[in-house]
Amino acid sequence: MLTIQRLKLHDGQRAILASKARYRVASCGRRFGKTMLAGYWLTLRDESSAIGGKRTAWFSPSYKILADAWNDIERSLRPVIRRSNKTEQRIELTTGGVVDFWTLEDADAGRGRRYHRIVIDEAAHARYLKDAWEKAISPTLTDYRGEAWFISTPKGVNYFHELYQRGADPDFPDWEAFHLPSEANPFLPPEEIEQKRQELPALVFAQEYLAEFVTFGAGLVKPEYLQDGPCAADLPVVLGVDLAISEREGADWTAIVALSRDPASGRIYLREVERHRAGFREVLARIEAAAQRWQPALIAIEQTQYQAAVVQELARSTKWAVRGVKPDRDKVTRFAPLLTRYEQRLVWHDPARVPAWFREELLAFPEGVHDDAVDAAAYAFAAAAQAGPIEFTPLPGTAPGWRRRPEDDLSHYDRAPGAW
Repeated sequence: MLTIQRLKLHDGQRAILASKARYRVASCGRRFGKTMLAGYWLTLRDESSAIGGKRTAWFSPSYKILADAWNDIERSLRPVIRRSNKTEQRIELTTGGVVDFWTLEDADAGRGRRYHRIVIDEAAHARYLKDAWEKAISPTLTDYRGEAWFISTPKGVNYFHELYQRGADPDFPDWEAFHLPSEANPFLPPEEIEQKRQELPALVFAQEYLAEFVTFGAGLVKPEYLQDGPCAADLPVVLGVDLAISEREGADWTAIVALSRDPASGRIYLREVERHRAGFREVLARIEAAAQRWQPALIAIEQTQYQAAVVQELARSTKWAVRGVKPDRDKVTRFAPLLTRYEQRLVWHDPARVPAWFREELLAFPEGVHDDAVDAAAYAFAAAAQAGPIEFTPLPGTAPGWRRRPEDDLSHYDRAPGAW
């Protein structure tokens, strides 16, 4: 008879184990106890683990990290190991269970296998995590409708962060996210954590011990630039739209930003930010819904060759002034004018309508996983910042105060006197 000693778990570890989610994403501080917990769940927890005869796998970002996991798991399973081959990175148990070990230095890790459970250890540090998960690892869970854990201390704002956001999104009921700082482990001396707080730079401590997603200078917009505050209701609005016509999970987003400019104070107000993964018809509906809410003077939409149909359809079927914007400059150059306003502390976010994910995208730009909403904000600002006292008669179907010149550049949308 095999007796498995029960682990002494703290509340944070028990919360992860108690979850019914198929995919669990845990952002953990140093010495939280995540690797030990994940090894227990994968190999010894219950009949759905390796000890119950199931096929399981452990993924690590490098051979060095993988070696440590191998040693710990091999030692804990030693009484029930039938065959262990470190060259093949495979442990077979007398119960029929299997534990395979893979390094994510190979984006095809696990391809062709079938698993009941997998763990991706230190997922934030895996360079090819997105490709490995979507193209190789996720399909290994299909046959048995298997489960996956993503456990890691954060490392900036990357694909692990995107998976963490998915776990916090009610639109993904199979996913659950956990934020567990080091201090959630009651077995760690509090004075040791406090000493690290005093010794380490604030951002390093926030990432390594508070398990927060931070950026280290790569972002052009600094946290101290960001300000929250309401916008005067009577200021005109423009919409900036960055298009991505796709419903595929992991694809880029269609982002819509509502922005106003106060000519008296020079302030720029981001009044609303939203994003969606959607097909052609839903994208049209989302833009139309935003326009109905804000009654914009202009909708500036990124237009590449395959996106022209969106601009054409909105211009044909709605009353709004719509303009296609050709992204003929790199994204940093496009954002530079708005960045200057952030540096001058002239940009304000409506806290009720600008979500936390936009702040994170903004702080990570230009190195973050996504920059769709940042691009949309740049298009909106370019539309709102134009000036030129020109009198004219508006074209049919365009908003008062705007006229179209033949050139394609957005700078050739001029405003009439009093439009702003």
